[in-house]
Parts: sequence; structure tokens; C-alpha cells
Amino acid sequence: MPRSSMELSDPSDETPLSSGIVPVSRASRVFPHHDTQALTDVRAQFTEAVAAWLAKSNSLDTRSNYGRDLAQFLAFIGIPCESLEGLTTVLPRQVAAWRDSLREQGLTNSSVRRKMTVLRSLFSYLQTYGYTGPNPAHSDFVEAPSVPRDGKTVGLSPQDCRKLLDAPRAGTPAGIRDRAMLAVLAYSACRVGELVRLRVGDYKTTGAHRILEIMGKGGKERRVPLHPEAVERIELWLDASGIRDDPDGAMFRPPKTSRGWGRRGFVSKSITKRSVQLLVERYVRLLRLDPAVTVHSLRVTALTTARERGSDIIDLQDFAGHADPRTTLTYIRNRDRLSQSPAYVLKY
Repeated sequence: MPRSSMELSDPSDETPLSSGIVPVSRASRVFPHHDTQALTDVRAQFTEAVAAWLAKSNSLDTRSNYGRDLAQFLAFIGIPCESLEGLTTVLPRQVAAWRDSLREQGLTNSSVRRKMTVLRSLFSYLQTYGYTGPNPAHSDFVEAPSVPRDGKTVGLSPQDCRKLLDAPRAGTPAGIRDRAMLAVLAYSACRVGELVRLRVGDYKTTGAHRILEIMGKGGKERRVPLHPEAVERIELWLDASGIRDDPDGAMFRPPKTSRGWGRRGFVSKSITKRSVQLLVERYVRLLRLDPAVTVHSLRVTALTTARERGSDIIDLQDFAGHADPRTTLTYIRNRDRLSQSPAYVLKY
């Protein structure tokens, strides 16, 4: 049997495992034949951890796809699905062999990369659950197939995004509305179509969180926690528009007049997608930003920035409302990271 991936830094089979989790390959020596309770407990821990990892996604399809990918990998390396403690024995070379096998079967690079992303996410989650070994699917050990980034939408730097958020005037009803809309787009990564479909009642409080219930593609709903700045701007908009007590009404509406305050100052229907696109283009011109920036750029910016700041791709997938992490990956832009180069931390 292969050596546990938790022991890569020490060739000794007798080295204690700091997590208390024992690889199957050593079970016969660590557990007496008449005492199987410890192994049973470890198995239960891993079963619980994998179930919790799958439960992170609100999408049944996503959970099914990830479960299927994991089952395929386990079958390839010979670990029964009912013996998930065997994950402690996984080595990078086994992940690499699975990758090569998938490519030999004719799967596209994007499909292979997606499956490896799922596996990497699992081991990353197990590490937060108490597993102290290295992630055998990490890119430091196993290189995933390259996938061309097909996304064409221009993203914004955090600095330019800040400028765009602050572009609308805060002293007018339309400006207060625009500031709220831009904050929702930038902090929830919602699509413009999802933005214009929002109802006042979709803005809710859940425990300590303010959330939006966003109806996405295919009628799939997701609950997105809101950044404090987005909450503040929505609150100001609800007060200025006087629509707080209209839960079934449109969240963002076109004004009847440029100076109209309160509900009478706005029509009851929702603002259109085209109107949102035009107002973003207007602010982009005003700020002299890249003319290629569109309303969709805010979605790209949100996902790219969150990824750069450590968000897991699976969490980003749920955040964006994507059915497949491959789609999420096309949104992530490679920014200039020269200032973060390891060269600057070297010292001799």
C-alpha cells in the first residue's frame, strides 16, 4: 500500500500523525485486530467531513457532480466509497496518474481541470476539518491541464472599481439609486438581469447577515450575504425612494423626474437592463476609464478580486451562481502581480 500523504516530509512509518488520523496502510499495526473502534471512529470522521464539503453547495446538481467526480477518483485508486479514511493515503503521483488517465479517455482539458479543481477543493476542506497532511492535488505537486481563458470582458482594478462606486452623486434620488445598484453589482457579483429582477422583499436579514435572495439562470435561487457598504447604500436607497414597505415591488426603478423623492418620484416598474448598461457606460466615460468596461465588468471584478484574496473556487462558483466551476474559472483575470513577486521577500 502507498505511504500516507501525511508523511511526505518524514520517511519513517513510525512518525506520529499530529491530526490523530491513521492511514489505512498502517491500520493493521496501529489498531489491534480485536479493537476496530478507533478505525471506525476515523472512518466516521472522514465520512462526516466529505458530507460537509458536499453540503457547502446549495445546488443539488453541483453536489451530484462533485460526488460523482470523487467516486471516479476513488475507484481509480482503489479506495471503496465506504472507506473514506483511505483519503489519507493519497499521493500526488496518484492524482497525476488519474489526470493522465482522464486525458487518455478523451476528456477535454477543461473537463480534466474541473475534476482536479474539485479534488483540490476537497483536500483543502479536509485541512480545515483537521487533516494536517499536504494537499496531494495542489498545483505545487500536480499540474492541471491548461485551459484557454475565453473570457473577453475587461475587469477593473480595485482602485478603478472604487472610483466607479463613488461616481454617482449622493445628493440626488437617482444618484442614491445608482450608488446602491453599483454596490450590489460589485459586492454580490450578480448579473445585470438578476439585478433588475430583484424585489424589495429579496433584501432580508438572516441572523447577523443582510442578504439578497437572487433568482439566477434556470430559476435557481441563491442567497448572497451583503458587504456592509452595500447594506448601507441599499438602506439609503430604500429611505430615499420610500419603497421599503413594498416587498413585491421592484427594488430598482426609473425616476419619474430628476428631482423626485419618495415613491411618487419613481415609477413602479423595474429599471431595464439597457438602462443599467447605459448608466454604467456614462460613469465610465465620466471617469475616463477603459471604454471597454461594461456592467458585466463588475461581475468579473468581484470574482477576480475575491479569488486573489483567497476565496475557494467552489465558494466562488456558488457565489456567482454557476453550474460548473469551469465557467467560474473563465471569469478570473490574471492581474499584474509584479509587486507580489517572491523576489521581494528574498534576503541573504
